[in-house]
Amino acid sequence: MVNELDGTHTDVGLVVSICAGLEIPIMIVLGAWGRKLSNHALMICACCIAFLYNIIVSFSTDSWQLIAAQLLQAVFVAIVMGNGLSYFSELLPHSPGMSSTIYYNGSIIGRLIGNLGGGIIAQYAGFRDVYWVCIIMVVLSFAILWRIRPQKHGEAVSSSSRL
Repeated sequence: MVNELDGTHTDVGLVVSICAGLEIPIMIVLGAWGRKLSNHALMICACCIAFLYNIIVSFSTDSWQLIAAQLLQAVFVAIVMGNGLSYFSELLPHSPGMSSTIYYNGSIIGRLIGNLGGGIIAQYAGFRDVYWVCIIMVVLSFAILWRIRPQKHGEAVSSSSRL
């Protein structure tokens, strides 16, 4: 932000703090709406929000655009972090231990690989290319979520009908 967009260190602080400050209130609101919106629908919405966020950030030319886009980032993080475990529990209703293990291990591995991969891409290709890789990942995630439907309570577990 400072080197590419001629922003200030204050702008960097705003970008980080706006997203972090909004995540918890948004999670609380989403929790209140939890009975009206399915976790699956929320995860699909999260993909759309992430797509929009990454498009905005990849084309941004001024620091105010990044600051404004943090609302989208906060909503995305709130959905994924607040509803991710519930979503995996819906996918594997008869295996709560497995669903939580997959979610938490996937989160840790994803952050590790994402941070390392993002740094490598930014170092050798440029920071904007990191967002294009994120867009590809979001589109793939959207396609997977669109295809997979969580089981309703009482449905038989069948791995062939899930894929």
